[in-house]
Amino acid sequence: MKQTLGIGISAGLLAALLTEIGGALGVVTWVGFVAMLSYYASGCGKDGFIRSMATNLSGVFWGWMIVLISKTLPIPYPLGVTVFLIVIVMCMQSYFSVLNFIPGAFAGCSCYFGTNFDAKGVIIALIVGNILAFASHIMGTKIGNMLEGKKVEEVSDTV
Repeated sequence: MKQTLGIGISAGLLAALLTEIGGALGVVTWVGFVAMLSYYASGCGKDGFIRSMATNLSGVFWGWMIVLISKTLPIPYPLGVTVFLIVIVMCMQSYFSVLNFIPGAFAGCSCYFGTNFDAKGVIIALIVGNILAFASHIMGTKIGNMLEGKKVEEVSDTV
């Protein structure tokens, strides 16, 4: 319970900072929140961070490919056909260990579409959000350990 509270405090603080200053810095705030969600859903720690970041960014790439390919197909329903094929690839990429978090790819792709194809803005926000989530996990674990009465010297990195 105290670990969860610690993570809640740190994630809340960093999310509040993202909310207040993200827009002024050109960060698409809601995409940053999606990245934070992705990090926590990916299992956390260094491996979760790498997995979340890699799959989020791959999703942006696949979204870009959907747009690019669907514009060139001289067939009925080119967007639907392209989405069908690319989604298969998005799932199959999970055979590579660094890309084995399918929801992360869907999150990145969805953010790309949700920002009206703003690849640069999405990539920046995904990177910022994943970094903030990683930091909030480290800080939150330390806060949780302190709330449990452990000495600061006893606080170990769980990431």
